Amino acid sequence: MKQRVEQLRERLQHHNLNALLVSSLTNIRYLFGFSGSNAIALVASDLSSFITDRRYTLQASQQVHGAEIIIAKKDLYAELKKIVSPEAGYKIGVEAMHLSLKDFTQLKKTLDSVKLVASERLVEQIAAVKDAQEIENIRQAAAICTAVFNEILPLIKTGISELDISAEISYRAARRGSERDPFEPIVASGVRSALPHGMASRKKIAAGDLVILDFGATMNGYAADFTRTVIVGEASPEQQKMADAVAAALGAAEHAAKPGVVGKELDGVARSVLAEKGLGEYFQHSLGHGLGLNVHELPRIGERSQDVLAARNVVALEPGVYLPEVGGVRIEDDFVVGSDGAENLTPVSREVVCVGQA
Repeated sequence: MKQRVEQLRERLQHHNLNALLVSSLTNIRYLFGFSGSNAIALVASDLSSFITDRRYTLQASQQVHGAEIIIAKKDLYAELKKIVSPEAGYKIGVEAMHLSLKDFTQLKKTLDSVKLVASERLVEQIAAVKDAQEIENIRQAAAICTAVFNEILPLIKTGISELDISAEISYRAARRGSERDPFEPIVASGVRSALPHGMASRKKIAAGDLVILDFGATMNGYAADFTRTVIVGEASPEQQKMADAVAAALGAAEHAAKPGVVGKELDGVARSVLAEKGLGEYFQHSLGHGLGLNVHELPRIGERSQDVLAARNVVALEPGVYLPEVGGVRIEDDFVVGSDGAENLTPVSREVVCVGQA
């Protein structure tokens, strides 16, 4: 973690900032190891200060590394006045995507002589490149996902509700060691599978339904994200065409995922495969995203993304096709980007599995 803070200090110098106020709890965990729900941190060239409230006195002493621990008596931001002695022109970066207007207003009052500079992605850009332990955490989370998928398949039958399957996913992931669901499992069947983020409902699964199963697992805070589509009974020609096209798009993107590739270019690889098969207009979201302590991290992989893939990025790629009157197919795998290509952490068949009927 010391190396992560040093990398951040280099970025502060590059951006002509004296310090960064870290308010994102994910970024605080990444930099210092703290997993509680209330904290801020200040990183400057000559100090690292971690501030939390008295509920976390013991937890902070056990988890926080590489920073002075300050237990606030009342307000976290008030403590900053005790440690910041700004010179003329002192500039503190604030995480614009994570700091609320209320907290920003309070911060301006507390540090009225400091120039606050909106900054984005300073920590996130460092966190996008994973070390060996981070990759291992995601690898273990991904293994939980694939094991749960294999356990769930026999349960998907006509008459069972989407909510029942969602509950089984969460339960079985926890039994296998997942700390929490990184997001609410998506179980969408029939025409509801045409909703890219169709949350599980009371709908009963019926014969002929496409069923999208999109869920994750968490290991030591790190998330995996996995999707497969199954069909109850035999696939129709139209459903099979959709499934084959999505699998081909994912295969092409996997082959193209290498260091130096720009996010929008990789997105375009999958999109062009679907367009060639007459389904391009039905791919309605970005191809993918990075994985880490958050399930959606850098690099972003979409039509407008200028993010460049680097070695040791861990990314989820998830092409999909969604026809309103038919349903949807999405397939998602997690990959470690390496110098020689991408390693698949979720090596489950991409064929649409035909499951039984009750």
